[in-house]
Amino acid sequence: MTLWGYDLWSVTLAFARIGSLVMLMPGLGEAAVPARARLGFALLLSVMLAPAVAPAPSDIWGASGVIISEIAVGIVLGGVARILMTGLATAGQIFGLETGLSFAQVADPTQTQAGQIIAVFLGLMGTVLVFATNLHHVFIRGIADSYQVFAVGKPFPVADAADFALEAFSDAFRIGLQIAAPVVVAGFVFRIGLGVLARLAPSIQVFFVAMPLNILGGFIILTLGLSSGMLVWLDRLQSFGAAGWR
Repeated sequence: MTLWGYDLWSVTLAFARIGSLVMLMPGLGEAAVPARARLGFALLLSVMLAPAVAPAPSDIWGASGVIISEIAVGIVLGGVARILMTGLATAGQIFGLETGLSFAQVADPTQTQAGQIIAVFLGLMGTVLVFATNLHHVFIRGIADSYQVFAVGKPFPVADAADFALEAFSDAFRIGLQIAAPVVVAGFVFRIGLGVLARLAPSIQVFFVAMPLNILGGFIILTLGLSSGMLVWLDRLQSFGAAGWR
């Protein structure tokens, strides 16, 4: 079956993978982007990549199995990219715990729910940087390259997908800790100093008095070290989009 010269089965098969991947990928897959816009972009990309998709199986059961496998591939690739995005939320949570702002909540437009204020800020900054650095172009090229690694009709690599997801989880926590590391170290030294001061002057509520200094110092350190931490995160996200699944 063809429409305007395009094989409908090839477009459907490409849309099964690309649609599930675009719904999760950083930048284009954010909850603030309308679902119709994401699906429309996925359909347009599927039409462009349809000639690279293998022909249809001979029976309906084989076709159903191939579609399910393609959806699974898209979910795994898009889900791993989304896991790497959570590294920013991890850094924000650590920063909130160190400065006492963990209970400060604000509306998170990327998740359509309330979130910790610094985590929301880092998430928005990460989304902006994805588009500012044209990193979404790398993801689009990665979608096309994924057909060279995960060929259509091949069995879904469950073991490799599990290892891939576990590596992404560890990278997300590691990057989140790297971004928040200056605040963690400074907070550790600051609390040691407060503990010594509390022993020297036990009548003073040291931790209550020093709370504004803790918040101010945390923001200063975050400002000074944020650029290097975001570069580490962008480098990992770019390596995933360019060669992470090869």
